[in-house]
Amino acid sequence: MKPYRYSLVLALLVCSFAAIAQEQNITLELNSPTHFSGTKGRDIYDLKELQIWCVNNRPDSILRELNYGGKKGTACDSTFRLKVLSRRLGDQLQVCILKRYNPFLENEMVLTYAYDSLKKWNRKNCPPDALPRLTFRLPYCVGGAVAFRPFEMYLFPFSVGFSSNDPCVNDMPLAVSLGRSAVAEFGKTVIYFFKSDVLLPDNKIRVKVMEDGVLQDDRIGDGLVYKASYTMADTLVIGGKLFRIDSIGGDWDKVYMHRLEQSGLVAKVPESHMRTLAPYFEQAKEYVLLDFWGTWCAPCIAGMPKLRALHDKVKSEVPFLSVCFDDPKNYAKAKEIFAENQLSWPQVFNSILERKSTLTGELSVTTFPTYMLVKKNGEIFFSTSGDGFDELSRILLEGK
Repeated sequence: MKPYRYSLVLALLVCSFAAIAQEQNITLELNSPTHFSGTKGRDIYDLKELQIWCVNNRPDSILRELNYGGKKGTACDSTFRLKVLSRRLGDQLQVCILKRYNPFLENEMVLTYAYDSLKKWNRKNCPPDALPRLTFRLPYCVGGAVAFRPFEMYLFPFSVGFSSNDPCVNDMPLAVSLGRSAVAEFGKTVIYFFKSDVLLPDNKIRVKVMEDGVLQDDRIGDGLVYKASYTMADTLVIGGKLFRIDSIGGDWDKVYMHRLEQSGLVAKVPESHMRTLAPYFEQAKEYVLLDFWGTWCAPCIAGMPKLRALHDKVKSEVPFLSVCFDDPKNYAKAKEIFAENQLSWPQVFNSILERKSTLTGELSVTTFPTYMLVKKNGEIFFSTSGDGFDELSRILLEGK
């Protein structure tokens, strides 16, 4: 799948419930992770270098700054920044947040690492306790005045993929993940909460669900819409049942939710798009397979031979239709890729420049490739990303 993965939100699907009622209220304890390894779904950014002390292409110290509180032109007429110092001390590296550079700090912080170890670490193999949660009270612009608010972050003193033209910077990398995280356990299910900025409203919280040690992915199956990342307004699927989050405690100590009791859930393609797709359903026995892809998506193109082989086995019963989501200037290239991969089914084009009004946009498809099985009445029977291709194949082949 494409490296940047947000979620197949499917926010504008027509979801109809035959009957919905609040069955029970649930209160779960929220706990803040002590280390980055206990979080999910956080964004990582690089920091701006302010000053570099480097001798013979070997870094001695680097002072960086982090803009965490907005841009100039706000009511406070200020941009709030936090300065972070990395420095070599023999065979060690120290990452420091000091009052010397941040006079508003109530407490300082110094992390010490073995320099050679950092050369071997990445996000997957670093020790689980190597990246502690850092907390401060920092000044923000709130209501036109400066106010101190809690601030949380994790620092990465090794390469996470960012690069610089300066070899000294690349030899002493530093990245950061900002925002508030919390975790709740619900039986054997773990629910992760993340908000990138303390000043954002709670409806901006992102939620991930892990069942049996596996994070949910974007898919539709068994009449349920699963997501890689939920919002607070979404319906969560846990254990095959539906839940709705009501709120989070002001201190992020509890989450309040309730279970929804439903007798039927149907996700549909909007009627306006079904009228456009109607000709492609004429030869369908039960449903059409929609393949969302783009010329910029290497995994989409790499998966075309498997998709062609599957089409050869089921084409008499299941028509295929590819939806190329791309810049119009690449439409000719899309046709060339189709010809090179000997794909015989039709494709339609959705312009990136007009995303909101396209089928891709209205179904909020942001993971590529995405495969959907759509019934003649517009019901989305099944949807998955490229990782679910084997399951897609099983469904189609068992239906023969």
